[in-house]
Amino acid sequence: MSNHADSLSRSHHTKEVVTQLRKDIILGKYKPGTRLIEAKLAEQMGISRAPIRTSLQLLAQEGLVLNLTNGGTEVIGYSAKDVKNIFELRLLLEQTALQNTFKSSSFVYRPLFDAMELLESYRDKEDEITSDDTAYLDITFHRSLILMADNNAMTVAWNTMANTLQAILQITNMTTPTFSAFCDEHRKMADMIIQKNEEIFQVLRHHIMNAMNIIIERMEKNMY
Repeated sequence: MSNHADSLSRSHHTKEVVTQLRKDIILGKYKPGTRLIEAKLAEQMGISRAPIRTSLQLLAQEGLVLNLTNGGTEVIGYSAKDVKNIFELRLLLEQTALQNTFKSSSFVYRPLFDAMELLESYRDKEDEITSDDTAYLDITFHRSLILMADNNAMTVAWNTMANTLQAILQITNMTTPTFSAFCDEHRKMADMIIQKNEEIFQVLRHHIMNAMNIIIERMEKNMY
């Protein structure tokens, strides 16, 4: 029982640590080239080194830090160029996923339905919605487009950058004026996808590129 509890505790700490470090790196708290020392971070956060070590490994997989040959860890950082790169890759993956889905004779709607059901469940509590909520809902919706394609390699590629995308969205907050507008925009896209309306490709491109431009502007002006 004790080992199981310890495992859950480490898992909980790791999730909190990696989320905080990811945001700090994107916000520029740790500049490119900064060495991250496990012992120092553990002391600052009041936890053991194990969750720190695991978190740094996860951030290395996301390309935010570099594991050095001498065992140290160095911050790579995050810039407007990095935002542009990740959003362009995201667009490519999502458009390709939709193209494959539209060509398939067995169109599996379930992931999209589940994402929209979750989104709609938040409509009645707009005043309580946080940037974390909208980021989570946005990621859930767009992941559903990938899941419908039933392509494991594509899902793995999208999931690899999903945490970074979610952190960016949390930091910069919503890219629509209100939560209702956010819901309506995603409902419109969902309806077009269900109808296999080819215009969705242009709508999706505008949706993602518009969000990218807003986020880059906010990052460059330090408005988050």
